[in-house]
Amino acid sequence: MSDFALGDAAANIHVYVEKAPPVEELWGETPSQGTFRALNQGEIKAIGDISGNGWRKVFNVYAKWLMAFDTSSPYRPKNAATWQAFRDTALLQSGSHTALHVGHWSVEQLAASGGIHVIAGRTHANKLGLSEQCIWLDNEFARHPTLPVVICPYFDYRQLSNIKINVLTKLVDAL
Repeated sequence: MSDFALGDAAANIHVYVEKAPPVEELWGETPSQGTFRALNQGEIKAIGDISGNGWRKVFNVYAKWLMAFDTSSPYRPKNAATWQAFRDTALLQSGSHTALHVGHWSVEQLAASGGIHVIAGRTHANKLGLSEQCIWLDNEFARHPTLPVVICPYFDYRQLSNIKINVLTKLVDAL
């Protein structure tokens, strides 16, 4: 599997997941190792159509989380009235300030250059070698002691419910 990122190369919000969405079915290839590729409008829906509910949930939770920030927050999208509108018109597109990193990135190295870095899933955080470096606030959420890195449940409604989205939002606001 290749390690690549979907979204804005100038992102300030980075989410890390282990497995990639089926982009090769859309593009005929997997992005090159270590590269960013911005999605085009309609590609989130196309990925959901190809893969079913799993990736649809990831994108929905990502958009819901960003829209949960206060309107004055630098992390809240300014160009959409609802999370659905943001998901459909901007999420992971050029200029969105959002990225989805797939695979085994050096989160510490990327986090040292700024932005917010969220690892979706404790298992993935373990594989990235960050779980033991973080301060666990409870069984599901952790934060790095010196870097803008948070570990949270996987971006799925059952694991990251609306209540837990609010917890994640407060953790990021506190960084």
